[in-house]
Amino acid sequence: MNKISKQEIKKISLEILTHIDKFCRENNIKYFINYGTLLGAVRHKGFIPWDDDIDISMTRENYDKFIKLYKQDTSKYKIISLENTENYYNNFIKIEDTETVIKFENTIKTYNSGIFIDIFPIDYFNDYRIIKYSYILESLKFICSGKKEYIIYKNNKLKNIYRLFLWYTLRLINPRVFAILIEKLIKKYQTNNPTFAAFIISSNKDKDILPLNTGEELIELEFENKKFFAPKNYDEILSGIYGEYMTPPPVAEQIDHNFEAYYKI
Repeated sequence: MNKISKQEIKKISLEILTHIDKFCRENNIKYFINYGTLLGAVRHKGFIPWDDDIDISMTRENYDKFIKLYKQDTSKYKIISLENTENYYNNFIKIEDTETVIKFENTIKTYNSGIFIDIFPIDYFNDYRIIKYSYILESLKFICSGKKEYIIYKNNKLKNIYRLFLWYTLRLINPRVFAILIEKLIKKYQTNNPTFAAFIISSNKDKDILPLNTGEELIELEFENKKFFAPKNYDEILSGIYGEYMTPPPVAEQIDHNFEAYYKI
């Protein structure tokens, strides 16, 4: 297999996003770029220089509609989800380029995937316990699926001892167990009388709590010489996640994803 360079990964990821943008416009599905992609659009008008992934979000209604309709798509870009992919354990879907394959560097339990972009569902709640409970389950999922060296941090020796204990204890557990429990939590805590919106499956914890109208009012922002939808309240979202987001982080914190990509042919 021929290895794919970082610049080529960016090009392929952008092609996936362009395909999804076209599909969503044709089918009246609202989406918006989010996280590092939104930050890149605002600060760099494209990819963050040291990053190569793309993230988008949809409200749960649009997310479910996208999944239902996208099953009819005949392109080389396919959905990866809990329902259709063996060993997959994320509570969001990916759209992959099936002509490529990636090898993850930081996991011991993994799934087959090509170069992808992530699509995150936004849900509505009025009980903040959902943030705490899902974070605990997501942390356990991360520990049981990751390589030992990637669960050790420099912040606290006692915490690292506890993480190692959990890593050895959870090694035989399939991380899909935690993903299924998280799905049950989401369904339990979803409400028709919400006080906040959130994508809860994240290490950001309460930083991913969003205003209820997030995703309703959209604008278009430039990203790599193309226009994609973004939330009108992007400043509020980026400030909540990154703080002073127009100032790039120190070089030591400019970290990309731990995977290598190859063409299948």
